[in-house]
Amino acid sequence: MKIALTTIGSRGDIQPYIALGVELQKNGNSIAILTHPWAKQIVNFYGLTHISVGDDIDINYSAKQFVENSSDILKGFKFALNFIYDTLRNCHKDFSSALKDFDLIIGHGIVGEAEAEILGKPFITVSIAPLGLPKEYWKTKNIFRELRQFLSDKLLGAIFGKQYLHFRRDVGVLHLKNKNQYPYLAIIPMPLFLQKQNPNWKEITEITGFLFAETPNDYIPPGDLLSFISEGEKPVLVTFGSMFHNQKQTNPLYMTVCESIDKANARAVLIMPDLDETKVRIPANIFIAKQIPYSWLLGHIELVVHHFGFGTTSEVLRAGLPSIPIPHIFDQKNRASEIYKSGYAYKPLNINKINGDILSKAIVQVKNDQKMKKKCLEAGKMILNENGIERAVNLINKYIEQTTTTSQ
Repeated sequence: MKIALTTIGSRGDIQPYIALGVELQKNGNSIAILTHPWAKQIVNFYGLTHISVGDDIDINYSAKQFVENSSDILKGFKFALNFIYDTLRNCHKDFSSALKDFDLIIGHGIVGEAEAEILGKPFITVSIAPLGLPKEYWKTKNIFRELRQFLSDKLLGAIFGKQYLHFRRDVGVLHLKNKNQYPYLAIIPMPLFLQKQNPNWKEITEITGFLFAETPNDYIPPGDLLSFISEGEKPVLVTFGSMFHNQKQTNPLYMTVCESIDKANARAVLIMPDLDETKVRIPANIFIAKQIPYSWLLGHIELVVHHFGFGTTSEVLRAGLPSIPIPHIFDQKNRASEIYKSGYAYKPLNINKINGDILSKAIVQVKNDQKMKKKCLEAGKMILNENGIERAVNLINKYIEQTTTTSQ
């Protein structure tokens, strides 16, 4: 079967869909990832076909804009919604053209949903933000809970739903008669110990566990990185993912990392894409890395200081490693708070108030926190046992059987 996976965003955003594509391709399907032009190298790295949609955006500039607009929650939400729907409008023509050739569309939330409806194609949503998933009300006998859920969703719809309706109107699918011609399937790629089942979710909505793409067999890590890792105790990984900072913030943040690693008597692998290595001094106890598959790297790491993006967080939890959160934007702040309260991370640090003393203290404390380390190892085992990718593929295969039978 020809299956298209439609996604937008940063590398961490699209990584679960790459993972799903890899596994579906192993099952004999013809797979393509439809996303931004900049992601071609990453998609091809995993042996998948990449189809460009929309303008060739500078994802690093977009990430910097997200950071700059994150100081205020409402401002951050507004910017995020504008970015999402502006991007969907920009990609609409390319999606509509490319998706004609596919039998099934699997979308990142609502990405590709409108085009699937227009083309009369079956659509599966894989959502890392389940708050907005469709619900059915008055399903339980708990009237007060049902009323609370109904009113809460109405309020959220009034605040955030207008952009969605305006987008559908603009592309001509505000009301489409054949919207329900195919069965419904929503997959939530999160572990059960972090994401609770909502009894009001529309049937069938399933929590599968995280989706991971394993390191390709032909991957060869950089020789200088291997040498650095082998020269001493396991290093700390400090990574800010795709997050870009303004020019006044980048170098001071780098100096804070260097100072904290030195004071903690530690070593570190640093992934900081906005750092200009030619303009800073790099100490011997820090290795500046580029894009390294976390599935390989985290096996050589003691703990992780990171921004708590979805992709990085899932990889760190699977590896059974404790974290020190330095969240940048609103969803990362919520995620960091949740993981901290669950006992898998240090208390979140404020990126605008962090210094070498604060971060070094956190590193030393986490390195010596045996209770947290044990809890993180248990979380890693739970995630591995869930085998989210297998569960997701099984659900998709059942959906394919159902839609094939229905159409005959």
